[in-house]
Amino acid sequence: MAQRIWLIRHGKSSRPFGVIDHVRPLAPRASADATLIRRWLRDAPKLYVTSTARRAWETAELIAGERPISPREDLYHASAREFLEVIEETLADTDNAAFIAHNPTVTDLVNQLSGPTLTDNVPTLGVAVFEREESTQPWRLADYVFPKKLR
Repeated sequence: MAQRIWLIRHGKSSRPFGVIDHVRPLAPRASADATLIRRWLRDAPKLYVTSTARRAWETAELIAGERPISPREDLYHASAREFLEVIEETLADTDNAAFIAHNPTVTDLVNQLSGPTLTDNVPTLGVAVFEREESTQPWRLADYVFPKKLR
């Protein structure tokens, strides 16, 4: 069975004084960027798996539409290897899902899965799409977009 994943960096966050990292909200710009990404995604992902950080959760709410959102505490500080474990675990129950998390892990995993280095930094609300025919095969980069590219 073919599988597809979308690796998404959360939207641009604000940095209010005295607010701890885990509860930082999105910046106003994130809403406009999310609209572009949601339009591009259409209803493709069946499920959105997100870090529990507020900015990631708010990003999921902006782009998921009616699709389910599943929070994962372990995506907040995940390494690329741990992130990949969450992906494989999730794909045991579905053939596609979007994953919303943080840098540097998103960039590290995108570069790991794409083979040669794709980017030195996945921008906020950047999306890398990967496909594979079977779970035993390597992932293949299918697309890479970010808000600036869609404007």
